[in-house]
Amino acid sequence: MKGCAETMIKRPLCLQEMQSLAQYGLRQMDLSHAVHIEFEHDEYMFNEGEPMEYIYFVVSGKAKVFLTLSDGKQIMLTYFVSQGIIGEVELMLNAKTAYTTMQAVSSFICIALPLKLYGIELKNNADFISYIARELAEKLVQRGVNGTITTLQPLEARLCAYLMQTSREDYFCETLTEVASMVGASYRHLLRCFNKLCEDGVLLKISPGYRIIDRQALEDKAGDLYLLKWSDAATILV
Repeated sequence: MKGCAETMIKRPLCLQEMQSLAQYGLRQMDLSHAVHIEFEHDEYMFNEGEPMEYIYFVVSGKAKVFLTLSDGKQIMLTYFVSQGIIGEVELMLNAKTAYTTMQAVSSFICIALPLKLYGIELKNNADFISYIARELAEKLVQRGVNGTITTLQPLEARLCAYLMQTSREDYFCETLTEVASMVGASYRHLLRCFNKLCEDGVLLKISPGYRIIDRQALEDKAGDLYLLKWSDAATILV
């Protein structure tokens, strides 16, 4: 697995970014140690089992969250995070290491507060804890809804929804063995699904991946998974 933060851009916060944290109840906090961080496409923000240095407040972009099993397979927990807070679970459980792995699937911008410096103050901030409680409750409800939808959808729908969000300028070049793990399918089953999408005129096989040639058809095939799961809110799969 790649190391984290290989090419990330880090700088101090500007005044506008400091003011944006007021929505999380952080109006009176000294934010001189907070930083603006930008991760590039495919860059890892953190890996499970490794030190969790920051709590992140998402500004823009998309990222996926997953676990790696003992046999090396990956299981997707959250397809796309594009707003909210990352690292609140580790904060509340006093965890020193990350429970999951998070990887940017586009340019991903966030405001980061070092946990060593801000952890205690954040947990003593009643407004912030209230925000965290609401967000976790929303994620729990969404988890049940999304889990039900996912179990009822065929592989084609899951794959099409994944392609809608991970393609860049209509090109998709991820490693298929990794994609199979992410969408919960065997490699052979996944390859058959890709071939069918090519036969249906939705995708075109190129080197080293695929090009989307009918995006509307791809969205139609994704169905409820695209409409419900790929919203701006973080969506939990399992």
